[in-house]
Amino acid sequence: MSIPSTKPATEQDLFVENDTHGFEEKTEIEAPKMHNVLVDGWPAKAGVGSFGAFSTRIVIKFDSPHPEYGEEFATKHFMFDESQPGLVRWGHDNATMRIQKILEQ
Repeated sequence: MSIPSTKPATEQDLFVENDTHGFEEKTEIEAPKMHNVLVDGWPAKAGVGSFGAFSTRIVIKFDSPHPEYGEEFATKHFMFDESQPGLVRWGHDNATMRIQKILEQ
């Protein structure tokens, strides 16, 4: 198994291109197109968008349960730290995680 090439993720890197907003009228619901990432070294799919709701959030679905976050993590309270690429601050207690986007080969 080869080690994937990665880069520190930015908020723009993780935008869900087929995202829908809660104010949009939907005739068909398509699964969000998430991005392959490593979260603190843990493989997952991640996306930033509304996910059919009314505000932006980050959603992470782990390939196998993460020891701290479980199978899935989501929050509206997040910020990518522009001074430290790949660092995401989240929650009200300034918790952090590092997200690396896996580059397509």
